[in-house]
Amino acid sequence: MRTLLVADDNRLSRELARDILEGAGYRVVEASNGGEALARAVEASPDLVLLDLEMPVKDGFSVLAELRSDPRFTGTPVMAVTAKGMQPDRERIAAAGFDACLIKPIGTAELRQRVGELLNRSSKSEG
Repeated sequence: MRTLLVADDNRLSRELARDILEGAGYRVVEASNGGEALARAVEASPDLVLLDLEMPVKDGFSVLAELRSDPRFTGTPVMAVTAKGMQPDRERIAAAGFDACLIKPIGTAELRQRVGELLNRSSKSEG
């Protein structure tokens, strides 16, 4: 079973993502802030990380930078999750090194599809 880390300071957003992703057959680990996200990543070694960009302790950009600097996570896909979907925001997200971006509010089908695509892409690049 693939493990996903969902990091979001909004409890309802985390619960919704967890319900959708567990329903699709994934194991979901949750974090409510950036510091917790880093700790959970080390504990769970997720196959994919979904990061809210605006969280307390460390924002999504800081968490991504720390994950990318750790050899254990250099190949782990990381998806930005944000309510900010304007072109400059998307460009900043891409420049930071996120593998994908989901704009809130997120639909069930879109979340499942994008997670599946990222996991398939990372599996092919490992194999």
